[in-house]
Amino acid sequence: MDLNLARTFLTVVYGGSFVLAAERLCVSQTTVTARIKSLEEQLGAQLFVRSASGSSLTPAGERFVPHAQQLLATWQDALRNMSACERKEPLRIGAETGLWQPWLTRWLSWLKLEQPDLHMQARVGQGSMLLDQMENGTLDILLSHQARYRPALHVRLLMEETLVQVRHVENPEPHIQTDWGEAFRQQFELAFPAQHAQIETNVGQLALQLLLEQGGTGYFRSQVVAPWLASGQLMRVAGAPEFSLPVYVMTRKACNHPQLQTALHGIGQLVRQPPHPHDSAVPASDITHE
Repeated sequence: MDLNLARTFLTVVYGGSFVLAAERLCVSQTTVTARIKSLEEQLGAQLFVRSASGSSLTPAGERFVPHAQQLLATWQDALRNMSACERKEPLRIGAETGLWQPWLTRWLSWLKLEQPDLHMQARVGQGSMLLDQMENGTLDILLSHQARYRPALHVRLLMEETLVQVRHVENPEPHIQTDWGEAFRQQFELAFPAQHAQIETNVGQLALQLLLEQGGTGYFRSQVVAPWLASGQLMRVAGAPEFSLPVYVMTRKACNHPQLQTALHGIGQLVRQPPHPHDSAVPASDITHE
């Protein structure tokens, strides 16, 4: 079977529609449709039921999901094993955009100190995309605000962060909205049904830098804004609710990288340590976002 067919099938499953799958795979919707049709012809069964609201699996499609996942995972393992003699196998670590600072940067620094010869690949992106890569076998470890429970994955709650609303002491405008994930969005809309943000971003560090330099109000991790609250540059918004922000660490059960447990031990240690002063903000010139 063409691996592209299995990969396309799973992308439709995870995204829930042919349109979203086409966007994630960077191909046309016609190509996605043709691949699924070819796969259905090879299997002799209809895999999806399409409607105006998206695509849902048929019973045959549900049965094929674990086979497709295993097919891609086996191929990825074969590629790594065949190239093992050429170079050391990398430990592939991913983190949601909101977790690259401070946790991913501190984690990579810790690993570099503990394992100087470790070959690492780090990826930052949207949670849904990275979760797909975990299931496809192209990531080994993932830090995420979302948990996806699948037979091929280990999921562990790493910590519960607290989001607090703060404002600049001199200028509380504008409202700056950081996308902390679907759970936060739902809680925020219930608490503030009529509030609209003037500035929206999915990078917490960028939002904080804007607030510190030009004023504003927004939700941030309590640990990260603690130094600015202590210095008096920021203040808590009286009566504003706090929101819980869980952080999960996920690993692939099939991952046999020799430094996997070392990496898990490291992130477990780091989240129990107090935040570093330089974790709270970075100069604007150091902020890059793609």
